[in-house]
Amino acid sequence: MIKNSSFDKEYFIVLKPKGDVLKLARFLQKRLASEFQLYTDDVYPEIHITLDRIYKKRLKDAVKIIKSTIVKYTGIDIFVEDFDCYSFKDNNFLVLNVEENKKLVNFSRELHEKLERANVSTIDNYSEWKFHISLASTVFAENQKNFNEDFKELCFRFDGVNTPRSCQANIIEIWRPTLDEDNKLLKSFKL
Repeated sequence: MIKNSSFDKEYFIVLKPKGDVLKLARFLQKRLASEFQLYTDDVYPEIHITLDRIYKKRLKDAVKIIKSTIVKYTGIDIFVEDFDCYSFKDNNFLVLNVEENKKLVNFSRELHEKLERANVSTIDNYSEWKFHISLASTVFAENQKNFNEDFKELCFRFDGVNTPRSCQANIIEIWRPTLDEDNKLLKSFKL
């Protein structure tokens, strides 16, 4: 089982979707945030797919590894279709599942293996990693009560719903775990 993230010890390596995938995810995120009054001042988590988590103190090593890995890739195909619900500790998540495909799996595994060999990744069991886009969660939420109370109903509402979309993503970034746009981005790379 993959351990919960530790915001005080980790940074996140993310892939930024665009096109139809981004439009769908933003639309649903805003609707859900409004319905459950999750965030104040219309500040939402940026839409992303987390590829890995790294130790904060190993940022420079992660940058070198990412640079050496991206040279073989020109873009990552992203396919989404259905939804899922997760609960970890005190946090609930409604997510848009990202389907595994050859390019995404090859890139992410190669990156993770290099990060792991260098003792940079904080993920012990990457074979259990599930690619997804979080649409609504209690992480960073100002109002968790309504979301938590209606979480099972929300999951039921999205169960079996299919919204196939695809895009190609070509931006990888390293982020601090924050909603503060001026403080989040540490490094950005283009495939």
